[in-house]
Amino acid sequence: MPAVERYQTLQCVSNQIGGKLISTAKWVGVPLPVILNKASIDPSAVEVVFKASGGYSDSLPIEHAMDETTLIAIGMNDHVLPRAHGFPARLLSLGTYGFKNPKWLTGIEVVDKPYRGFWETRGWDKPGAVKTMSRFDIPRNKAAVTAPVTIGGIAFAGDSGISKVEVSTDGGASWQPAQLKTALSPYTWRLWIFRWEPAPGDDETILVRAYDGTGRAQTAEEADPFPSGASGYDSISVSL
Repeated sequence: MPAVERYQTLQCVSNQIGGKLISTAKWVGVPLPVILNKASIDPSAVEVVFKASGGYSDSLPIEHAMDETTLIAIGMNDHVLPRAHGFPARLLSLGTYGFKNPKWLTGIEVVDKPYRGFWETRGWDKPGAVKTMSRFDIPRNKAAVTAPVTIGGIAFAGDSGISKVEVSTDGGASWQPAQLKTALSPYTWRLWIFRWEPAPGDDETILVRAYDGTGRAQTAEEADPFPSGASGYDSISVSL
């Protein structure tokens, strides 16, 4: 079957603000519609269910499953898909948290009614849509720094892309634009960097926020990962 290759970021729905449960890889996979079209999908189809080893399962709406960007991945970073990442095959969809992309697939079933997957039966959100996030990677929180200070991190908005990142060095009173590195693809995080020339004695809370590809700002409203993913601004403080 024809295979395609792309860079894509995956984030766990359990990731906290500023958390590390997110990464980017180069994937190889077969478009799911190529597979489903061989089964002559009935017009009554509502969702596609993905069964995995260990009793795990989840689903996608038929429209999402039939999108050419939805893949059954078989390779990662120029190698056969590693066991830890789902060998021999895993789902790879856009705009969704990791739990919507089952690993170690054992079967695919088209169904004519809504399906509740492993985590949904435990109260987690069914759509699993990624929320816009941004994170500090340097400097570390509570680090002692000297001017000029290089501040940097990542920003991610699922399949929407990132159009802008802003940094506040006065606890949110004002915001300044960060520089953005070109993304590896429309479906990956973007690296950002900000050069800060603080005044002697400054010891402020530094915040970061991102804007998705449509220009919509990351929400400042704080929320825990359960049931639909964390939200809020990442923050650090430094001493000079």
